[in-house]
Amino acid sequence: MNWKRLIWCAKVALMVAIIWAVANQIGAKWGEIRQTTLAINLLPGPLAVLAFSGVMLTSASVWLWLTRQMGDRGPRLPLLGAYTYSQMGKYVIGKVVLLLMRLERSGRFGMSPQTCTLATLLENALYMISGALVGMMALVWHAQHLYAEGHGWILPASAVITIGLLACCHPRIFYGLVNMALSRMKKPRIAPDQQLNRGHLLLSVLMFAPCWIFGGCALWISAYCVSDLIPLSALPVFIGGFALSVISGMISFLPGGLGPREAVLGLFVTWEMYPLVGNKAIAIGAVVACLQRLFQIGAEVLLGITGAILSAKGKQVSKLAQSPQP
Repeated sequence: MNWKRLIWCAKVALMVAIIWAVANQIGAKWGEIRQTTLAINLLPGPLAVLAFSGVMLTSASVWLWLTRQMGDRGPRLPLLGAYTYSQMGKYVIGKVVLLLMRLERSGRFGMSPQTCTLATLLENALYMISGALVGMMALVWHAQHLYAEGHGWILPASAVITIGLLACCHPRIFYGLVNMALSRMKKPRIAPDQQLNRGHLLLSVLMFAPCWIFGGCALWISAYCVSDLIPLSALPVFIGGFALSVISGMISFLPGGLGPREAVLGLFVTWEMYPLVGNKAIAIGAVVACLQRLFQIGAEVLLGITGAILSAKGKQVSKLAQSPQP
């Protein structure tokens, strides 16, 4: 049996599946947008794509920083390319294909599977903590308004959740939860000498901050494409709303977080637009949620193709960039 040809065919089949999944999502979202009677201005769209690119590049940088803390010394640019290339895999069977694609590409530059898997796991865990903390900002921002409407539980609940999330940054708690997840996955636990200290964990959480700023800007631009009435003062709420939407998508285990993310984003846009346009805000929220997904997919495809090119020739340098086991 020709294993090289078999592997090559498997890679081609995977790429076809990814292209089909992405094209299917683009077609579905565009179909939903075309059904609306709202006037849509796509001229600011490239700015939203650029903002979403900032989200992905920030996450890639944090992932690379985590691999560096574990001892990997592979070339930075190709490994960033391996990250952005693998992100397209999340639209096929959730995050399983994403991890497999990242293992294959990063392995070309000498990164061990253990380092890649562990860095990806830590990145996702810290990403969720960071996003949840920022998401609380959106709720606190409206706390006084909600208190007047009989929703006074929002502020104390947000405070309790924030304290709990900060507590999760303590190594004993954080790695206790991570090791619990690893045990369920039948993976080796992280030894104490391999764990990041409290300062590095907090730094990792802070390093994700640009993700939410870029994402909030992308959401605001998407809303502006549908209605130029959206005030710039809504940006802080959109930053928090975007963060909460990402978290809801990650815990849903659906490919790309499709569905839950759009629901949360639509809710926040409706929340902001309702005082300005009344019931029309519901339609605007639904369209904006679809539009921002199109812009996000555009950014992921653009960076995915770029990453594929940057990480394509790794086999030529893999022996020069062998990384030690973490």
